[in-house]
Amino acid sequence: MEISYYHTDSLLHRLNPLCKLLAIFPVLAFVAFTTDFSVPGAFAILISLIVLILGHIPLTRFIRVAWMPLLLFAFFTLVYPFFVRPELVKGSPILLSFGPLIYYQTALLHVAQIALRAYAIILLSLFFSLTTDISDFIRALVQQWKFPYKIGYGTMAAFRFVPMLQSEMQLIQAAHKIRGIADHGGLRYARMRRYAIPLLSIALRRAERTALAMDSRAFGVLPRRTYYKRYSFSLQDYLFLACFWLACLLLCLFFWYSGLLGPLIFFKQF
Repeated sequence: MEISYYHTDSLLHRLNPLCKLLAIFPVLAFVAFTTDFSVPGAFAILISLIVLILGHIPLTRFIRVAWMPLLLFAFFTLVYPFFVRPELVKGSPILLSFGPLIYYQTALLHVAQIALRAYAIILLSLFFSLTTDISDFIRALVQQWKFPYKIGYGTMAAFRFVPMLQSEMQLIQAAHKIRGIADHGGLRYARMRRYAIPLLSIALRRAERTALAMDSRAFGVLPRRTYYKRYSFSLQDYLFLACFWLACLLLCLFFWYSGLLGPLIFFKQF
């Protein structure tokens, strides 16, 4: 499952990273406090259309990201009702019964609502994760929200180790194949153990070089630093924020007036 940044040119990619964070946070909080099926489903559909259309994310990439959480929550919805205590669903209709295992309708509906809400939150988070470079997000945090740049740029350096280690892992595997060491068969643990020591030595060497490079540039000595790329809220950011919040508000009002909006509580007893 690839929930990483997808590089392309779109409206969402051109927005300030903090604008996208501000746009999605109230919606995430609202969906987390809903207790019905319609609201999480509607917001999941809305945000999926926005990501696909305004974010220019390919449908195949979006499906690769979304299908695994869907399977996990579907499995959770089907299995968990078997383990609900009977006193919590007393008087509920019984859908299925396998000996001591009883499938209650109330338990199924309750768990399905929780799973749908969690899945909607994951889809809502794709609005930010698929269209935002983590480096741009950290730079915007440091410049606009005064996040300590020592922590921010240290975190950025750590994130950049991930693709580097993936590339080094491929080189190690290729080197083993050239030497006639099979990369298939046997236990997975035994194969990974062959890669652990060279990969660890490479990671330590790269970390030491990174630390020396940061220290040679007097990183962290001064309370402020200069930036080659400045971040600020533009008119486009404000317009998108207003339009997105307005669309979400109209959607909430529709469910409210139609009577489909349930009580906004986070936990609901059976």
